[in-house]
This record gives sequence, C-alpha cells and structure tokens, in this order.
Amino acid sequence: MTNITNRQKGILLAFIGVLIVTPDSLLIRMVSLDTWNLLFYRSLFPGVVLLIGFFVLFKKKSFDYFYNIGLPGIANALFIVGANFTFIYALAITDVANVLVMISLVPLITSLFSVIFLKEKPELITWISMLVCLFAVIFIFYDSIEVGRFLGDFYALLCAFCVSISLTILRSYNEINFVPSFIFGKLLTAVFALPFVTSFVIMDFDLLFTFLMVFTVGLSMVFVTLAPQYISSPEVGIFFLLETALGPLWVWFFINEQPSMHTMIGGVIIICIIFTHSLYMIKKEN
Repeated sequence: MTNITNRQKGILLAFIGVLIVTPDSLLIRMVSLDTWNLLFYRSLFPGVVLLIGFFVLFKKKSFDYFYNIGLPGIANALFIVGANFTFIYALAITDVANVLVMISLVPLITSLFSVIFLKEKPELITWISMLVCLFAVIFIFYDSIEVGRFLGDFYALLCAFCVSISLTILRSYNEINFVPSFIFGKLLTAVFALPFVTSFVIMDFDLLFTFLMVFTVGLSMVFVTLAPQYISSPEVGIFFLLETALGPLWVWFFINEQPSMHTMIGGVIIICIIFTHSLYMIKKEN
C-alpha cells in the first residue's frame, strides 16, 4: 500500500472489509447451533485467531498496543459486545433482509452522533434524510408487527446504533490502533456468553461454518476498524450498504429466504437516501 494515497488506503480497507462480511448472515443461517452457542463460538474463534495473529505480527509491542487503547478502546469494545449480541438475536427472530436494512442506517446514525458528540453542525440534508428514513423504518416495523418480527427488527436497530457509536469513537481517536479493542470486544462477548453455552461439542458443518466466521467477522472487521484512520466515518459507513445489498442475496440464493415486499420497498428507499446523503457529505468534506 506504499504507492497509494491515504484516502485510497481507507477506501480499499473499507471495501474489502465489508465485502468479506457479506456472507456472514448466510453462515449464521446455515449453522444448527442455538443462539448462545453460536454467539460464543462466533466470538471465540475470531477473537483467539486474531489475538494469536496480532502477537505473532507485533510480538512484544502487542502489550503496548493493548495498553494504549485506554478508555476509548474499552468503550469501543463494549459497544462491539452490544453489536454482537443484538445482531445474533435479531437474526434469530427476523429475516436477514430486515436486519441488514436496519444496519444500512449506520452512516446516517453516525452522522447524527457526529453532530451530538463531535459538535459538527447538522446539514439540512441530514435532517431531511433522517426524517425520510424514519418513515421507511416505521413502514418496515409496521409490517414486522403484523407477522411477529418487530422485536427482531428492534434488535437490528440497536445493533446499528452500537456500530455507529463504535465508528464515532474510532473517528474521534484515529491516532489509536483499535484492532486490540476489537479483539478484546470479541473475547469479552465470548466470556459473557460462556455461562449460557449448553454444549461445548461442535462438529461437522457447524464447526466449518463457525470457523469461517474468523474471516467474515474477524478479518473483515480488522479492515473496517483500520479504515477510519484514513477516511471519515461516513465514508466507511457507506460501504455497509454493500452488505445490505449482497447479504440478503446470498441467503435468498442458497436457502430461499425471500424478503417481504415492505422490507424491499423500505430498504430501497433507505439505501437510496443514505447513498445520496453519504455522497453529499463525502464531497463536502473533500
């Protein structure tokens, strides 16, 4: 990456990171583990592999990197824990498309947190975008209430808030290497889930699919965590639209889980609004 600009580095990191994570929802759907067992192994495998890889790469300096995350790193790890829990619980009780549509709100929520915590002045287009997306979310929620998926959609929305706060922290302290914070967050999730694990026996395809999550939620989030060092949070957030677009397609193609018409209509509205808003904010910052 020595021959490309910092901005190109950030874009490449964000794109690769989100692209790798797109099959994650499909893997979750294909395992037969219950919610707590899945949460445990989905956090333990990436956390341990990344921890070992980090110490192999940085050796004795690794301790300094972990120490230097400070309170911002600990706070970020806690919101990663929140995102892990809410994402898994959302997928357990609602459709993949519904969950990923809510996740697509990350760039807009991140912009809102930038206004609140970073004291950035809100643009009129931001308020208009939030209002339109709010109506689209209500439209999806209304359909979910009728078919009993409201709680799952709500968990997905909480997940989007956790991810947005995490990105805001990364943006506020971009001088810190937050990869140790992400590793800590994954291991902490496994610790919280440990008392509720019903069986430590994992075999065959369950073992294969959960180990593949080392890449989909481990390696991918390392790239996403590093990206805000080079580009802004809204720029990173816009790449989550790639997951919203491709994630349901993976699930639809392999296991025929088709999103509802309300979700498709609301999702298209939200994606278009956020894409337009994010492009405007990126152009304004440059």
